[in-house]
Amino acid sequence: MKILLGGIPLGCDNIGDEAIVACVVKMLRESIPGVQLTVATADPGTAGLLGVAVVPPFGFAGCRIDGFAEVAARHDAYIWCGATGLSDYPHTALDLLEAAQKANVPTYVWGVGMDDELNPAFFRASGRRRTILGLFGLVGWYERRLKDKLARRISAILPRCRGVWLRDPQSVEMLARTGFASAGVAADTAILMGSDLPSPAPAAPTLGLCISTQRQVADLKGVKRLVETVRKAGVRVLGIPMNSKTDRSLLERLGVECIPGDTPQAVVEAAAKCSAVLSSRLHLLILSANAGTPIIGIARGSKLANWLANFGRTVDGSVYDCDWDAVAAHVLAEVKDRSAWNIARNDAYKRLFARFEAARVELISSLTH
Repeated sequence: MKILLGGIPLGCDNIGDEAIVACVVKMLRESIPGVQLTVATADPGTAGLLGVAVVPPFGFAGCRIDGFAEVAARHDAYIWCGATGLSDYPHTALDLLEAAQKANVPTYVWGVGMDDELNPAFFRASGRRRTILGLFGLVGWYERRLKDKLARRISAILPRCRGVWLRDPQSVEMLARTGFASAGVAADTAILMGSDLPSPAPAAPTLGLCISTQRQVADLKGVKRLVETVRKAGVRVLGIPMNSKTDRSLLERLGVECIPGDTPQAVVEAAAKCSAVLSSRLHLLILSANAGTPIIGIARGSKLANWLANFGRTVDGSVYDCDWDAVAAHVLAEVKDRSAWNIARNDAYKRLFARFEAARVELISSLTH
């Protein structure tokens, strides 16, 4: 059986996306003996790293979707395999699904999320257009029109998929508001990475930190103050960038030493050595929780809140509005005592894996029958 994986901007320095695809490859290999996998990515090195065939990242990284249908037609199924694409870049992924469907290739949506905030780059008026629309009081009308267009495309394309499973119940609820209420609930496939490894006790109190350059924190002085506060309390601060270029550059400007590695496995290993991890990147929180490390989230949209809800936790503010002194106090409390976290984490992962396994069985059954 030949399966094509895509629908997210792979090979574009986002370690979270690379963790997703590595885990989807692992899941499919373990579930379907002899499966042949192709990944749409901008990084040719993925072929050797994961032992897969690679094709261009159709629709991403400046690559048009021309030729995608022909590539998809050489496969038995096409799977849009994760990330927050239903709100971040839905038109591109929907274009790919539609092209595969027109080529009579069975299509699936697996582990994708949907934020409560659609990507402002695509769903908000900006610049000169916003100014002109504002003169006539039409900004709200224009933005509603963009959202209505998305809903129509979702209603046209997703019902033609053989199966749609999202990564959390909140994403399923958001998708239902667009008119598609038939999605199942799985979990983010990245929970497979490192979640079966023992969680070592940190050698010294350490905070893992990642502040994203996407929807960047408004108060960087507050972040610097947090770093100084926890250092004065004897806690080392270790940068764990989830974008190997942009996040690393920002963390270094904040005076934070970063880990040398830039792979999902390096992230899991670094997180396992931390006493707590603070991040505005979802997949650092997922990989850290996999490693057993307490997590603290700074929201940019609802996806971090959705993940933290699994553990009975909430975000500690947002990238737009955050009390960094209160966050520093939370960090020091987590470093001091992780017993409550350990209980919540173990209970949450039992539920997550049960949900994931039920959805995986449905996916594999549909692919193989």
